[in-house]
Amino acid sequence: METFKVLHINAGSVNFGGVSALCLNLYRNIDRERFQFDFLTPNRTTYGEYREEIEAMGGHIYQFGIDANTISGKRALKRKLKEFFRDHWYDVVHVNSGILLFNCVAADAARKYSGAKVFVHSHSNGGRNRLKECFSFILKHYLVCRADELLACSESAARYMFPAKAAEKAVIINNGIDAQRFVYRPEVRERIRREYGLEDRYVIGHIGRFSPKKNQEFLINLLPLIQQKKKNAVLLLVGQGELMEKAKNRAAEAGLFDSVLFLGQRKNTEDFYQAMDVFALPSTHEGFGIVNIEAQTSGLKCVVSDAVPDAANVSGLMTKLPLTAPEEKWVSEILTPPLTRESRLDAVVEAGYDIRSSAKALEDAYMKHEKRCK
Repeated sequence: METFKVLHINAGSVNFGGVSALCLNLYRNIDRERFQFDFLTPNRTTYGEYREEIEAMGGHIYQFGIDANTISGKRALKRKLKEFFRDHWYDVVHVNSGILLFNCVAADAARKYSGAKVFVHSHSNGGRNRLKECFSFILKHYLVCRADELLACSESAARYMFPAKAAEKAVIINNGIDAQRFVYRPEVRERIRREYGLEDRYVIGHIGRFSPKKNQEFLINLLPLIQQKKKNAVLLLVGQGELMEKAKNRAAEAGLFDSVLFLGQRKNTEDFYQAMDVFALPSTHEGFGIVNIEAQTSGLKCVVSDAVPDAANVSGLMTKLPLTAPEEKWVSEILTPPLTRESRLDAVVEAGYDIRSSAKALEDAYMKHEKRCK
């Protein structure tokens, strides 16, 4: 059986984010005797710290060293992709992003220069300003004309990225997790809380890249009100990103630096869910929110913004609130955890959010195009 070669292109960032994590987890769990993944990002690779693992699985990592956030950068991306595809052959080019224009540029280059089938995968359900929204109608149709398969992490992400009729036909690939890793383990909770001096603290947790969409500053601003009700409350933030220093400065200005733990990027995020008492995700927009599934698996109540799709509530532990809701409502929900803490592994697996189910769904999507690729 010939290996089915797939190139994953994602916009990337300096830090390893949710899209990169999903692509890597899919590669870990897909049938690697049949499928080989390579990973490409325009600028600095987000996969660098996993290079040894990826190469051991047979994959390769590519980066162009260009900033694709600018218009000139997108032109450079198209030129670089043209050059790249002269020397690299794939069955599928799989474009992963929540950014419409980036997807258009990458998909157009793949269509013109790669000879591969083009998959476009939407990972976001919001974030455009009014000016960008005016151009989205044209870009959505342009994008669909350059794709052989449309994928999305949720129905709302499909509607955000594709025209209405096309969105209805998009294949939903659940943002699966390695669910067994995130089951509740009291002994790990005790160890992490002891290691970070959290034994007698009420821990509000958040895991995500420091970016405008993740909105960590909302939680920092909310913390003084939470501490009025619960003096031992602290905020535990895992992740890195362009707004991390700003968030640190905001915590210091509010006199909260000792009450906000900035832990940076961590590979063992499953351990930090154990230490939390509640999980908060105040995103301004969110294609799905894979961390929300991880937190629920661990038995945590999740207080999230209404940008998170309803489908993410796989266990009954998720409470949605508008960011415009009274702050007292957010405080009340954050301070009302479940009476008992227990894993929700069975609910997550049954809902189809185990990574093995997601990998199988992706295999099926690829194999629909196998004969046409050969």
